[in-house]
Amino acid sequence: MTIYKSIIVILFIPFLSLAQVQQDSELFLELQKMDALLFEEGFNNCNKEAMELALSEDLEFFHDKGGVTKGKDVFITSFLTNMCDANKKPIRKLVPGSLTVFPLRKNGSLYGAIQKGVHEFFIKESGKEVYKTEVSQFTHLWLKEDTGWKISRVLSYDHKAPEINTNGIKVATELLASYAGNYKAPQTGNVTISVKDNVMHLDAGNMQADLVAKSIDTFAHPQAPIALQFIARKDGSIEKFIVLENGKNVEEAIRVEK
Repeated sequence: MTIYKSIIVILFIPFLSLAQVQQDSELFLELQKMDALLFEEGFNNCNKEAMELALSEDLEFFHDKGGVTKGKDVFITSFLTNMCDANKKPIRKLVPGSLTVFPLRKNGSLYGAIQKGVHEFFIKESGKEVYKTEVSQFTHLWLKEDTGWKISRVLSYDHKAPEINTNGIKVATELLASYAGNYKAPQTGNVTISVKDNVMHLDAGNMQADLVAKSIDTFAHPQAPIALQFIARKDGSIEKFIVLENGKNVEEAIRVEK
C-alpha cells in the first residue's frame, strides 16, 4: 500500500486508535504555530505568502457545503477572490482548548500528523461591530515535506449557526397576534409574520425562523444577530417593524394589506 493510500485509510479510522500528543509537546506546539500562520496571518489578514508557506502543492480541500477544491494555487486564488473584501471580511478564531494532534509514523519515523479542532467565523463589516456567523469542525492532514510542515488534506465540516441565548419573555396573546400580517421592505422584499401557539414565526423567502421575544415589541432571531422591533401608531395599530442587526437599524418593513 502506498503512503497516500495509507493516509486515506487513517483518515477514516476512529481517532481513539491514535495516540494524541500532549499540548506542551514539540509536535503540538509546532502545528499550533502552523495553524496560526495559515489562519491568523493567511486567512484573517489575506496574506498570500503565509498561505503558500502552509499549504502543500497537491492540497485537497473538502467542505461540507462548498464542495471540493483541488490544488494550492486554485484554492488561494479562490480565497483571495471571495474572502478578501475589506468592507465585509470573514475572520476565523480557534476555539480555545479544542485543538488536538495525532502523530502519523511509518517504521517509527514521523512523517505527518492529523490536527483536529473547532473554529468560529465572524464578519468584520464596515461601520458595524464584528459579529459571529458560523462555527464548524476541521480536520487537517499535515505532512513533513522538505520545506517544512504542509497541509495536504483539509476536511471542513459540521458548519452551523452559532448558539445564541434563546431565553425569551412571555408576551400577551392579543398583543402578539396584533403583529401578525404582511410587510414589505426595500431590500428583503415581502415578509410574513404569523403566530402559532404563542410563538412568532418569520417568513422572508429563504429566511424562516421562530422568533424569541426579548421585550413586548422586540423579537430576536435565535441563530443570527437580527431582531425585529415593531412600531405602533397612536391608535395602537402596527405600522411597521425595524430590522436591527447587532443593535443597529439596517432596514424598515412597512405593514401592507393583503
